[in-house]
Amino acid sequence: MKTNNRLKKAVSGKLGVAAVTAALLAGLPVAAHAAIGQAELFGMGRILGTGGVTAVNGLAGGGINNWALISGLGTNQQIGGTAFYSHVGLSNYNLNAYGASVGLFNRVELSVAHQSFSLGSTGALLDSAIGATLGSVPAPLNFGANYDFKQTIIGLKVRLFGNVVYDQYNWKPQVAIGVTYHDNQNKATLKALGARHHTGETYFLSATKVWVDGLFGLTTLVNYNLNYTNAIQQGLLGFGGVSHNKRKLESAVSAAIFLNRNVAIGGEYRQMPQYQLVAPSNTGGKVGALANAVSKTNNWNDVFVAWFPYKNLSVTAAYVNLGTIASVPNQHGMYVSLTTTF
Repeated sequence: MKTNNRLKKAVSGKLGVAAVTAALLAGLPVAAHAAIGQAELFGMGRILGTGGVTAVNGLAGGGINNWALISGLGTNQQIGGTAFYSHVGLSNYNLNAYGASVGLFNRVELSVAHQSFSLGSTGALLDSAIGATLGSVPAPLNFGANYDFKQTIIGLKVRLFGNVVYDQYNWKPQVAIGVTYHDNQNKATLKALGARHHTGETYFLSATKVWVDGLFGLTTLVNYNLNYTNAIQQGLLGFGGVSHNKRKLESAVSAAIFLNRNVAIGGEYRQMPQYQLVAPSNTGGKVGALANAVSKTNNWNDVFVAWFPYKNLSVTAAYVNLGTIASVPNQHGMYVSLTTTF
Protein backbone atom coordinates (compact mmCIF):
# COMPACT_ATOMS: atom_id res chain seq x y z
CA MET A 1 0.00 0.00 0.00
CA LYS A 2 2.85 2.40 0.80
CA THR A 3 4.39 1.67 -2.58
CA ASN A 4 1.11 2.46 -4.36
CA ASN A 5 0.73 5.75 -2.43
CA ARG A 6 4.22 6.87 -3.43
CA LEU A 7 3.46 6.05 -7.04
CA LYS A 8 0.17 7.95 -7.04
CA LYS A 9 1.85 11.04 -5.53
CA ALA A 10 4.56 10.95 -8.17
CA VAL A 11 2.05 10.75 -11.01
CA SER A 12 -0.28 13.41 -9.56
CA GLY A 13 2.56 15.90 -9.62
CA LYS A 14 4.39 17.09 -12.68
CA LEU A 15 4.38 14.33 -15.25
CA GLY A 16 7.84 13.38 -16.41
CA VAL A 17 10.07 10.46 -17.07
CA ALA A 18 11.89 11.03 -13.80
CA ALA A 19 8.63 10.78 -11.83
CA VAL A 20 7.53 7.56 -13.46
CA THR A 21 11.01 6.08 -13.17
CA ALA A 22 11.12 6.92 -9.47
CA ALA A 23 7.76 5.25 -9.01
CA LEU A 24 8.98 2.24 -10.94
CA LEU A 25 11.98 1.81 -8.71
CA ALA A 26 9.88 2.33 -5.60
CA GLY A 27 7.40 -0.32 -6.72
CA LEU A 28 9.93 -3.02 -7.55
CA PRO A 29 9.60 -5.89 -5.06
CA VAL A 30 13.27 -6.15 -4.24
CA ALA A 31 12.59 -8.69 -1.54
CA ALA A 32 10.82 -11.07 -3.92
CA HIS A 33 13.91 -13.12 -4.70
CA ALA A 34 14.46 -13.89 -1.03
CA ALA A 35 10.89 -15.19 -0.78
CA ILE A 36 11.11 -17.48 -3.77
CA GLY A 37 12.71 -20.38 -1.95
CA GLN A 38 12.91 -23.35 -4.27
CA ALA A 39 10.80 -21.77 -7.03
CA GLU A 40 12.44 -20.89 -10.32
CA LEU A 41 13.41 -17.24 -10.64
CA PHE A 42 12.92 -17.30 -14.40
CA GLY A 43 9.70 -19.00 -15.39
CA MET A 44 6.20 -18.96 -16.84
CA GLY A 45 3.97 -19.78 -13.91
CA ARG A 46 1.00 -17.67 -15.00
CA ILE A 47 -1.95 -18.92 -17.02
CA LEU A 48 -1.74 -19.06 -20.81
CA GLY A 49 -2.76 -15.75 -22.42
CA THR A 50 -2.51 -13.60 -19.28
CA GLY A 51 0.44 -11.70 -20.74
CA GLY A 52 -1.54 -10.71 -23.83
CA VAL A 53 0.37 -10.35 -27.08
CA THR A 54 2.61 -7.41 -28.02
CA ALA A 55 1.41 -4.00 -29.19
CA VAL A 56 3.33 -2.18 -31.94
CA ASN A 57 4.94 0.05 -29.28
CA GLY A 58 6.57 -3.02 -27.68
CA LEU A 59 4.45 -3.27 -24.53
CA ALA A 60 2.19 -6.16 -23.58
CA GLY A 61 -1.36 -5.74 -24.82
CA GLY A 62 -3.16 -6.09 -28.11
CA GLY A 63 -2.11 -4.76 -31.51
CA ILE A 64 -2.53 -0.97 -31.46
CA ASN A 65 -3.09 -0.63 -27.69
CA ASN A 66 -1.00 -1.71 -24.74
CA TRP A 67 -2.93 -3.12 -21.76
CA ALA A 68 -2.45 -3.28 -17.99
CA LEU A 69 -1.06 -6.81 -18.29
CA ILE A 70 2.63 -7.38 -17.53
CA SER A 71 4.63 -9.04 -20.31
CA GLY A 72 5.78 -12.62 -20.04
CA LEU A 73 4.12 -15.21 -17.85
CA GLY A 74 6.20 -14.85 -14.70
CA THR A 75 4.37 -14.93 -11.37
CA ASN A 76 4.92 -12.46 -8.53
CA GLN A 77 8.01 -14.53 -7.69
CA GLN A 78 9.35 -14.87 -11.22
CA ILE A 79 10.94 -12.94 -14.07
CA GLY A 80 9.58 -13.48 -17.57
CA GLY A 81 10.18 -11.97 -20.96
CA THR A 82 9.08 -11.70 -24.57
CA ALA A 83 10.44 -10.93 -28.02
CA PHE A 84 8.24 -9.89 -30.93
CA TYR A 85 8.04 -9.01 -34.59
CA SER A 86 5.10 -7.25 -36.26
CA HIS A 87 4.35 -6.26 -39.84
CA VAL A 88 1.59 -3.95 -41.03
CA GLY A 89 0.93 -3.82 -44.76
CA LEU A 90 -1.21 -0.79 -45.63
CA SER A 91 -2.57 0.50 -48.93
CA ASN A 92 0.48 2.75 -49.51
CA TYR A 93 2.85 2.07 -46.63
CA ASN A 94 4.50 -0.69 -44.60
CA LEU A 95 5.36 -0.75 -40.91
CA ASN A 96 7.82 -3.20 -39.39
CA ALA A 97 8.37 -3.38 -35.64
CA TYR A 98 10.45 -5.64 -33.43
CA GLY A 99 11.67 -5.65 -29.87
CA ALA A 100 11.77 -7.34 -26.50
CA SER A 101 10.47 -6.91 -22.98
CA VAL A 102 11.00 -8.24 -19.49
CA GLY A 103 8.36 -8.63 -16.79
CA LEU A 104 9.57 -8.43 -13.19
CA PHE A 105 7.53 -10.30 -10.58
CA ASN A 106 4.24 -9.53 -12.40
CA ARG A 107 4.70 -5.96 -11.21
CA VAL A 108 7.03 -4.07 -13.56
CA GLU A 109 7.51 -4.26 -17.31
CA LEU A 110 10.48 -2.86 -19.24
CA SER A 111 10.47 -2.88 -23.03
CA VAL A 112 12.34 -1.67 -26.08
CA ALA A 113 11.05 -1.62 -29.65
CA HIS A 114 12.19 -0.33 -33.02
CA GLN A 115 9.78 0.77 -35.73
CA SER A 116 10.46 1.38 -39.42
CA PHE A 117 7.68 3.02 -41.43
CA SER A 118 8.28 2.91 -45.19
CA LEU A 119 6.64 5.48 -47.47
CA GLY A 120 7.08 3.20 -50.47
CA SER A 121 6.26 4.94 -53.75
CA THR A 122 4.43 7.72 -51.86
CA GLY A 123 7.78 9.36 -51.06
CA ALA A 124 8.40 10.07 -54.74
CA LEU A 125 4.89 11.52 -55.08
CA LEU A 126 5.55 13.85 -52.16
CA ASP A 127 8.82 14.92 -53.81
CA SER A 128 6.91 15.81 -56.97
CA ALA A 129 4.38 17.86 -55.02
CA ILE A 130 7.13 19.72 -53.14
CA GLY A 131 9.13 20.31 -56.33
CA ALA A 132 6.10 21.68 -58.15
CA THR A 133 5.61 24.20 -55.35
CA LEU A 134 9.21 25.23 -54.64
CA GLY A 135 10.88 24.53 -57.96
CA SER A 136 13.29 22.21 -56.17
CA VAL A 137 13.13 19.82 -53.25
CA PRO A 138 15.02 20.85 -50.07
CA ALA A 139 17.32 18.10 -48.86
CA PRO A 140 15.37 17.41 -45.63
CA LEU A 141 12.20 16.86 -47.67
CA ASN A 142 13.73 14.77 -50.44
CA PHE A 143 12.08 11.45 -49.65
CA GLY A 144 12.78 9.46 -52.79
CA ALA A 145 11.64 5.87 -53.15
CA ASN A 146 11.06 3.76 -50.02
CA TYR A 147 11.94 6.47 -47.50
CA ASP A 148 11.74 5.19 -43.92
CA PHE A 149 10.65 7.00 -40.78
CA LYS A 150 12.38 5.21 -37.92
CA GLN A 151 12.02 5.42 -34.16
CA THR A 152 13.11 3.56 -31.06
CA ILE A 153 10.64 3.24 -28.19
CA ILE A 154 11.56 2.50 -24.57
CA GLY A 155 8.67 1.56 -22.31
CA LEU A 156 8.07 1.38 -18.57
CA LYS A 157 4.92 -0.03 -17.00
CA VAL A 158 4.02 -0.58 -13.34
CA ARG A 159 1.03 -2.56 -12.11
CA LEU A 160 -0.60 -0.56 -9.33
CA PHE A 161 -3.22 -3.01 -8.12
CA GLY A 162 -5.59 -5.73 -9.23
CA ASN A 163 -5.10 -9.12 -10.84
CA VAL A 164 -6.96 -10.22 -13.96
CA VAL A 165 -7.08 -13.84 -12.77
CA TYR A 166 -7.83 -13.59 -9.06
CA ASP A 167 -10.18 -10.59 -9.01
CA GLN A 168 -13.09 -12.50 -10.55
CA TYR A 169 -15.76 -11.76 -7.97
CA ASN A 170 -15.33 -8.02 -7.49
CA TRP A 171 -15.34 -4.89 -9.63
CA LYS A 172 -11.59 -4.29 -9.39
CA PRO A 173 -9.64 -4.35 -12.67
CA GLN A 174 -5.90 -4.73 -13.04
CA VAL A 175 -4.55 -1.19 -13.27
CA ALA A 176 -1.15 -0.07 -14.51
CA ILE A 177 0.57 3.21 -15.22
CA GLY A 178 3.55 3.87 -17.44
CA VAL A 179 5.39 5.83 -20.08
CA THR A 180 6.88 5.26 -23.51
CA TYR A 181 9.85 7.37 -24.60
CA HIS A 182 10.24 7.79 -28.38
CA ASP A 183 13.40 8.78 -30.23
CA ASN A 184 12.72 9.46 -33.92
CA GLN A 185 15.78 9.24 -36.14
CA ASN A 186 14.41 11.60 -38.82
CA LYS A 187 15.12 14.85 -37.00
CA ALA A 188 15.86 17.06 -40.03
CA THR A 189 12.81 15.87 -41.96
CA LEU A 190 10.46 16.36 -39.01
CA LYS A 191 11.82 19.85 -38.42
CA ALA A 192 11.27 20.74 -42.08
CA LEU A 193 7.68 19.50 -41.87
CA GLY A 194 7.07 21.57 -38.75
CA ALA A 195 7.00 19.00 -35.95
CA ARG A 196 8.11 20.58 -32.68
CA HIS A 197 10.31 17.70 -31.47
CA HIS A 198 11.78 14.45 -32.74
CA THR A 199 11.68 12.94 -29.24
CA GLY A 200 8.81 12.72 -26.81
CA GLU A 201 6.91 10.75 -24.20
CA THR A 202 3.46 9.26 -23.98
CA TYR A 203 2.09 8.65 -20.49
CA PHE A 204 -0.72 6.18 -19.95
CA LEU A 205 -3.09 4.70 -17.42
CA SER A 206 -4.44 1.25 -18.30
CA ALA A 207 -7.24 -0.77 -16.72
CA THR A 208 -7.86 -4.38 -17.79
CA LYS A 209 -10.73 -6.52 -16.55
CA VAL A 210 -11.21 -10.22 -17.31
CA TRP A 211 -14.33 -12.27 -16.61
CA VAL A 212 -13.75 -16.02 -16.83
CA ASP A 213 -17.50 -16.57 -17.15
CA GLY A 214 -18.15 -13.56 -19.35
CA LEU A 215 -20.08 -12.92 -22.55
CA PHE A 216 -21.84 -16.09 -23.79
CA GLY A 217 -20.15 -17.91 -20.90
CA LEU A 218 -16.72 -17.33 -22.47
CA THR A 219 -13.67 -15.64 -20.97
CA THR A 220 -14.02 -11.94 -21.81
CA LEU A 221 -11.45 -9.15 -21.62
CA VAL A 222 -12.02 -5.39 -21.68
CA ASN A 223 -9.27 -2.77 -21.53
CA TYR A 224 -9.37 1.01 -21.29
CA ASN A 225 -6.40 3.33 -21.74
CA LEU A 226 -6.08 7.02 -21.02
CA ASN A 227 -3.08 8.34 -22.97
CA TYR A 228 -1.45 11.72 -22.34
CA THR A 229 0.50 12.48 -25.48
CA ASN A 230 1.54 14.89 -28.22
CA ALA A 231 2.76 12.15 -30.56
CA ILE A 232 1.80 12.45 -34.24
CA GLN A 233 1.06 8.97 -35.62
CA GLN A 234 2.49 7.52 -32.38
CA GLY A 235 5.70 9.52 -32.87
CA LEU A 236 6.49 8.39 -36.40
CA LEU A 237 5.88 11.98 -37.59
CA GLY A 238 7.25 13.68 -34.50
CA PHE A 239 5.77 15.38 -31.46
CA GLY A 240 3.72 18.54 -31.25
CA GLY A 241 2.98 21.10 -33.93
CA VAL A 242 3.84 24.69 -34.71
CA SER A 243 0.71 26.16 -33.14
CA HIS A 244 1.10 24.35 -29.83
CA ASN A 245 3.02 21.55 -28.16
CA LYS A 246 0.74 20.65 -25.28
CA ARG A 247 -0.11 17.01 -24.71
CA LYS A 248 -3.69 15.88 -25.02
CA LEU A 249 -5.74 13.25 -23.23
CA GLU A 250 -6.80 10.52 -25.64
CA SER A 251 -8.78 7.35 -24.97
CA ALA A 252 -8.27 3.83 -26.27
CA VAL A 253 -10.41 0.73 -25.75
CA SER A 254 -9.96 -2.97 -26.47
CA ALA A 255 -12.22 -5.98 -26.07
CA ALA A 256 -11.65 -9.68 -26.67
CA ILE A 257 -13.41 -13.01 -26.19
CA PHE A 258 -11.57 -16.30 -25.80
CA LEU A 259 -13.39 -18.85 -27.96
CA ASN A 260 -11.35 -21.48 -26.16
CA ARG A 261 -8.16 -21.45 -24.12
CA ASN A 262 -6.04 -21.02 -27.26
CA VAL A 263 -7.95 -18.60 -29.51
CA ALA A 264 -9.20 -15.07 -28.86
CA ILE A 265 -11.02 -12.64 -31.15
CA GLY A 266 -11.55 -8.96 -30.54
CA GLY A 267 -11.24 -5.37 -31.62
CA GLU A 268 -9.53 -2.14 -30.63
CA TYR A 269 -10.02 1.60 -31.04
CA ARG A 270 -7.49 4.35 -30.37
CA GLN A 271 -7.91 8.11 -30.48
CA MET A 272 -5.03 10.00 -32.10
CA PRO A 273 -4.18 13.65 -31.34
CA GLN A 274 -4.26 16.22 -34.14
CA TYR A 275 -1.46 18.78 -34.49
CA GLN A 276 -1.02 21.38 -37.20
CA LEU A 277 2.22 21.10 -39.15
CA VAL A 278 3.24 24.23 -41.05
CA ALA A 279 6.46 24.61 -43.01
CA PRO A 280 9.02 26.74 -41.13
CA SER A 281 10.32 30.07 -42.39
CA ASN A 282 13.29 28.58 -44.24
CA THR A 283 10.88 27.43 -46.97
CA GLY A 284 8.92 30.67 -46.96
CA GLY A 285 5.82 28.82 -45.88
CA LYS A 286 5.31 27.59 -49.44
CA VAL A 287 4.93 23.95 -48.52
CA GLY A 288 2.50 24.73 -45.74
CA ALA A 289 -0.45 23.14 -47.55
CA LEU A 290 1.49 19.95 -48.08
CA ALA A 291 2.68 19.92 -44.47
CA ASN A 292 -0.92 20.40 -43.34
CA ALA A 293 -1.99 17.43 -45.44
CA VAL A 294 0.83 15.36 -43.96
CA SER A 295 -0.34 16.29 -40.45
CA LYS A 296 -3.86 14.97 -41.02
CA THR A 297 -4.55 12.19 -38.50
CA ASN A 298 -7.48 9.83 -37.97
CA ASN A 299 -8.28 7.52 -35.09
CA TRP A 300 -7.03 3.93 -35.41
CA ASN A 301 -9.04 0.72 -35.13
CA ASP A 302 -8.61 -2.99 -35.73
CA VAL A 303 -10.26 -6.39 -35.46
CA PHE A 304 -8.02 -9.32 -34.59
CA VAL A 305 -7.66 -13.00 -33.90
CA ALA A 306 -4.91 -14.21 -31.56
CA TRP A 307 -3.75 -17.80 -31.31
CA PHE A 308 -1.89 -19.13 -28.27
CA PRO A 309 -0.82 -22.67 -29.28
CA TYR A 310 1.32 -22.95 -26.15
CA LYS A 311 2.94 -20.71 -23.56
CA ASN A 312 6.04 -19.94 -25.60
CA LEU A 313 4.25 -18.59 -28.67
CA SER A 314 1.39 -16.38 -29.82
CA VAL A 315 0.41 -15.41 -33.34
CA THR A 316 -1.89 -12.47 -34.08
CA ALA A 317 -3.57 -11.50 -37.34
CA ALA A 318 -5.68 -8.37 -37.72
CA TYR A 319 -7.36 -6.04 -40.15
CA VAL A 320 -6.30 -2.48 -39.29
CA ASN A 321 -7.71 0.86 -40.40
CA LEU A 322 -5.36 3.77 -39.66
CA GLY A 323 -7.10 6.44 -41.74
CA THR A 324 -5.01 9.22 -43.29
CA ILE A 325 -1.23 8.96 -42.96
CA ALA A 326 1.29 11.37 -44.53
CA SER A 327 -1.40 13.03 -46.69
CA VAL A 328 -2.78 9.74 -48.10
CA PRO A 329 -6.27 8.68 -46.89
CA ASN A 330 -7.80 5.22 -46.44
CA GLN A 331 -4.75 3.46 -45.07
CA HIS A 332 -5.95 0.00 -44.16
CA GLY A 333 -4.57 -3.49 -44.48
CA MET A 334 -3.35 -6.60 -42.71
CA TYR A 335 -1.38 -6.83 -39.50
CA VAL A 336 0.53 -9.93 -38.43
CA SER A 337 2.54 -10.33 -35.25
CA LEU A 338 4.58 -13.07 -33.60
CA THR A 339 5.44 -13.04 -29.89
CA THR A 340 7.72 -15.54 -28.20
CA THR A 341 7.53 -15.86 -24.42
CA PHE A 342 10.24 -17.17 -22.14
